[in-house]
Amino acid sequence: MTAPRYPNGWPQGHTAATRPAWPGPLSTLDIVRILFSSSAGHGHLLPLFPLARAAARAGHAVAVQVAEQARHLVEGQGLELLAVGPSQAELLTAVHQRTGVDLTRGFTPEAELDFFVGARLDLAAESAVAQARDWKPDLVVHEMADFLGPFVAAALDVPAAMFSYGTRRPDERTEVLHQGADPHYARHALTRTPPIYYLDTCPPTLNYPDWQPPAPRLLLRPEPHTQPSATFDPLPAKGSRPRVLVTFGTAFGSPQVVNPLLREIATLDVDILVTQGLSTDAGFEAPTANVHFVPFTPLSALLADADAVVTHGGAGTTLATLALGLPLVVVPQGADQFRQAERVTAVGAGLAVHQPGEVAAAVRLCLADSGIRAAAARLGREIAAMPPAAEVVEVLTATAAR
Repeated sequence: MTAPRYPNGWPQGHTAATRPAWPGPLSTLDIVRILFSSSAGHGHLLPLFPLARAAARAGHAVAVQVAEQARHLVEGQGLELLAVGPSQAELLTAVHQRTGVDLTRGFTPEAELDFFVGARLDLAAESAVAQARDWKPDLVVHEMADFLGPFVAAALDVPAAMFSYGTRRPDERTEVLHQGADPHYARHALTRTPPIYYLDTCPPTLNYPDWQPPAPRLLLRPEPHTQPSATFDPLPAKGSRPRVLVTFGTAFGSPQVVNPLLREIATLDVDILVTQGLSTDAGFEAPTANVHFVPFTPLSALLADADAVVTHGGAGTTLATLALGLPLVVVPQGADQFRQAERVTAVGAGLAVHQPGEVAAAVRLCLADSGIRAAAARLGREIAAMPPAAEVVEVLTATAAR
């Protein structure tokens, strides 16, 4: 029995089964120029890559507009980089100078607004528009926390699609950020316009059942991050014991967070693989011989031999884990991670933990409980039934070509 499919809505009433096929190899008239736009954070940029790769494979012109610090990530995907705007560190410094708030130590709504909208548009909008005008996109695809891409699309009068990750986004806070961009539009005599599509990588069962997106929804199958043209050190071989992957992404995995969890998980009869992300901190501790540390490695490789995942609940990590039907222990640290924790628990595909001392029991239960494992497997099948990137590219390019 084949899994059910989620067909996307096709232009002019077509479905995935009845859409007109491309007549043959793409001609120059068929080629659509797609500009992907993102903030420089790994968790924001990496989920965009499968769609960008699919567009490039289909013969379309693709570029990614993001800060120079992401060059190795973009070019590692075989994609063209349009480097613009401040790095994450430069943006944090600018926000600190402008608001007096150090976002690495504390949070205020005003500083968040300046980080995502005010400082970024002030420092990058004009150069980004000029750069994009030279590149001549037909369509802009921007991740939902990126406010530079929609501004560029408005300035060039081209359509924009919003790429979403995780559960129930955008939300009230996101709308406040959008409204915070309005003065920038007004200064340039531009109008903020809604996206033509909301590209939703969250499986419907996992999302909040009563939530509606701000634009026509196109479901898009999420994929674990992979870096096709890069080589990484081999991972430690998996023995006969279950393997637990501990990953807190690239921003939340400090030794202060991870070490107490490892001391608890190491009491179990499991093999533990721990990614240090981008951290160069030497403070990570292996309490027992069954704990193995690895540097930043694509999530597709880290998940390959995992039986359960302990994570902060970042959207990319959560969806990639569930795409493989693996149960999760979510230890949320901030941002939207509490929503992922809530929904993973609600659908029975894992457990949320808020105290380090509870994590070992949660891991033990996720490995042993057939109900939790079955719920995670069901979500894996649901994600597999979502439209792949190649189909979504067809919808987007057909719309842009019109």
